[in-house]
Amino acid sequence: KSFIMGDIFSLLDNVQKPGDLGVNNRVLIVDGLNLYLRAFAVNGALNDNGVPVGGLTGFLRSLAYAIREVNPTRVIVVYDGQGGSQRRRKILPNYKANRTPGKRITRWDAFKDARAEKDAMKIQFSRLIEYLDFLPINVISIDRIEADDTIAYIAHTLLDEDVTILSADQDFLQLVDERITVWSPTKKKFYTPRMVEADYGVPAHNFLMYKVLMGDKSDNIEGVKGLGPKKLPKIVPDLLTQTTLDLDFILEHAGKGEEPMHKKISESETQLRLNEELMDLKNPPISGELKLQIARLIEAPINLLSRNDFIMMYSDDQLGNAIKAPDLWLREHFVKLNTLAKQTHE
Repeated sequence: KSFIMGDIFSLLDNVQKPGDLGVNNRVLIVDGLNLYLRAFAVNGALNDNGVPVGGLTGFLRSLAYAIREVNPTRVIVVYDGQGGSQRRRKILPNYKANRTPGKRITRWDAFKDARAEKDAMKIQFSRLIEYLDFLPINVISIDRIEADDTIAYIAHTLLDEDVTILSADQDFLQLVDERITVWSPTKKKFYTPRMVEADYGVPAHNFLMYKVLMGDKSDNIEGVKGLGPKKLPKIVPDLLTQTTLDLDFILEHAGKGEEPMHKKISESETQLRLNEELMDLKNPPISGELKLQIARLIEAPINLLSRNDFIMMYSDDQLGNAIKAPDLWLREHFVKLNTLAKQTHE
């Protein structure tokens, strides 16, 4: 009785062989571009020829760290598809407009100008995809769909066992429940329902409404002016209950309220309905045809580990000690995943 859930998982993994586990028992879904851009921004490593490789190696090391922390039976890396954000830009033309393409994102002086930085970013990203092709994981990118929607659909609809989403994007916290956890690589935290409430003051099942009301500066989405996280529970106390609120309830509640902030919420109805359409991940706007495409990719055989190809490419790229002992690194992080991936080829 003294064991917590994590201890039980650890004990089970020690006594169970990979063949005893199902490939979808514990799935790690990685928000690929989110992780890559963060790695690129903070890691200025150069290879032996002075070529920038920090985004590439930083991503691989972060992926390995997450695998050690989660001990998954399957890894799925998801990227934005081409034209993925067009739907949201039609709803809100300024959506993510503050993420100016020409803006420098690195904090280190490795490039002569923004163009050189952007070129290095693209080259490393393309090379990273080649490395991932040699690992026993799924890499998914669906045209006309943002990674957020693809991840949400896979986690919430296509899988029915334990899922961990690796992303620093707060929007995923609305999916957190007893089965779905979010791992924040920046905060080094596993967001369970209890942790979401501890950090944000609202239960996970009402986190979407929290975001709708607060807005999201990172995506250039406005919230109710003057409404802060400390004031919100006092204005809409039902957010703290076990009841899952919808926007209609909140607007009705605000219409009956006497505080000036209640009036501001009512006057912001158009913006709030727009926010909900932009932020809701439990009902991602994916066509039936594209849902079938995602389902087929999830059901398809997983790539198997190509150890020699990975090490040869690592040597060709002269990555040196970026990953110490690549062969040992591959065995430590990917042999179990490879054994489980073989189940999908039977």
